[in-house]
Amino acid sequence: MSHLKYSVLFMRDDSDVRRFRISPFWLKAFLYFQGFLLLLSIIGISIGATFWSSNASLRAERKALELRLSEAEVQLERLTNIEKMKAEASAKGAAPAEKSGAAPAEPLAPKTPPVNLRDLFGKVNTAQVTVENFQTRISGNEATVSFELTNVQSVNTLSGLAELSLIRNDGQMLGVEANRADLSFQIQRFKHIRTAFSLPKGVDRRDVFGLRLEIKGSDGKTIFSDTFPLRDPVAS
Repeated sequence: MSHLKYSVLFMRDDSDVRRFRISPFWLKAFLYFQGFLLLLSIIGISIGATFWSSNASLRAERKALELRLSEAEVQLERLTNIEKMKAEASAKGAAPAEKSGAAPAEPLAPKTPPVNLRDLFGKVNTAQVTVENFQTRISGNEATVSFELTNVQSVNTLSGLAELSLIRNDGQMLGVEANRADLSFQIQRFKHIRTAFSLPKGVDRRDVFGLRLEIKGSDGKTIFSDTFPLRDPVAS
């Protein structure tokens, strides 16, 4: 019984039959080794899938944190500019009183309507579109605006019109005359929008705080609006 062996025959049409004798021990060892390799492969695939899933989750969290950081920076910049606007307004109101040596008997009526911060910085987002890479460049009296508009619900085609308004440092909002064809859209997924316009009369780069973008659907209802401060401090 201890000399029991298995015979393995190899036959070819053009050669003699070859026979190999294999001990049961080595046959079992070979089968066990193949099973071990299979188990090792399954474990390796499982570990790889786990690490890939964890890596994808970390990438998503990093992107979300970067987005929140970017929004916080924009909000901080807005609040800083609001504080500057308030300080400048207070300084202008105090200057006449200091020169005359006495406060005026009656406050002067404002020449411009009061600033409504909700109109300037209020956001609207119905989750139908996203706006990315909003860039404004002012050179002399000409302004160029570009941004990427994405249809979030790409199943249906989305059409409408983008409208731009210019915000001065004193908080006044002015309309701009841009090419309507540049700002109209009908998109399934994505469109890069770019347009140019002249600054209103009497306004130069130093007077401009930022631009307000309003996206309206085909029914005229606002589906997105936001304010984008100018980032370049000096016009080229």
